[in-house]
This record gives sequence, C-alpha cells and structure tokens, in this order.
Amino acid sequence: MINTTELESVIKKNLGSFYSTDAHNWTAILRYINSAVRYLVERKNFKFNKYTYQLTTNSNNTEYNIPYQIETFFVLNDAWEELELFEFEDYFREIDKDNKICIFEDKLITTFQWTLNIYYRGYPNFLTSISQTLNIPEHFFDVLVLIASYYWFMDVHAYDKANFTKWAMDWFIKDLATRSSDKLPFNIKRTNRSESQVW
Repeated sequence: MINTTELESVIKKNLGSFYSTDAHNWTAILRYINSAVRYLVERKNFKFNKYTYQLTTNSNNTEYNIPYQIETFFVLNDAWEELELFEFEDYFREIDKDNKICIFEDKLITTFQWTLNIYYRGYPNFLTSISQTLNIPEHFFDVLVLIASYYWFMDVHAYDKANFTKWAMDWFIKDLATRSSDKLPFNIKRTNRSESQVW
C-alpha cells in the first residue's frame, strides 16, 4: 500500500525547482497520480491488479454494470463451472443465448440467471483525495513519482523533460515487470493445463 500524502510530497520535491508552488495544488497532483497508475497497469501485466467481482443476475435485466476490465480471465457460476465468454458482435449473432456471456467495456450482457464470479485484471482504486491510500505495492513508489512527473511536464509543455522522463519510466516499468514475473524460481513450471500430460 502506498501513502498518497507521501507520494504528493515527493512529487512536489521532485518538481519544486521547475515551477512555482502555486502549480502544486492537490487536485493537479491527484490527476497526475491517477494518470500514472493507469499508465503503469496498461503497459505490463503485474500481479497486484488481479481482482474478483461477484454479480447476481436476474430475469428483469440483461445488462449489468461491472468494473472495467483490462482483461477478463474467466467467469464461473455458483456450481464452479466456467461460462463461455463472447465478443460483443459474436454474442448478438447467437440465436440461443442461454449460458452465454458478453463483457463489453464496463457492462456484462447475459440472459443467464445465477450468481457469477468474474476473475479479471483491472485498475486499482481511483483516488479522489490525497488522504487515501493507493492499493499498489510499496516497491512501485518511485516509478509512480516518475510517471506523475511526466504528466506534469506534459501539462506545462516541457516536452524535452517529458521525453527524457518517458524513456526512464518505460525502462523502469519493464525492469519491474521482469523482476515480478517469477516469484517461485525453484518450482517446476507447467507449460499446459492438462493434469495428465506434461510437454
């Protein structure tokens, strides 16, 4: 967990010599931090932003609001059976929509009536106040400072500083992704999902 107040003070210190303190208002910093979080999770698949969401469908609706998903892993019903996911156009092409689901942006579309468990990769909590805590591991602190600074430079048209910062932050993100890809280096890896075959 990252303390946003601490993140704000480090960002201010990082940019303090370039711009007046009037430019360092908390609403601007909040916007840059939220943009930094989105930039981070859209570039690489990290382990910290995997979530579950439970939804109970009913006979009165066919469309439900759900959290936006960067990627959907799978959807299970209460019997722990995996349901078939369709693209928007493929779902509406189907005549028989029983037991079929479409996830489109922040909507789940189905005629299926049950409690569904959605497993997906999404965005951490969106900050609306500097006093909130960011649900990202502590070791991402420095890269978030760097990315927030990039958005600040872009906002004030300091493109030379923004371009250099972008190069540094993309390198930093790639390095973090590489280091977090294998937490169990001495375990044997399975290359397929079959319980009976290994290849």
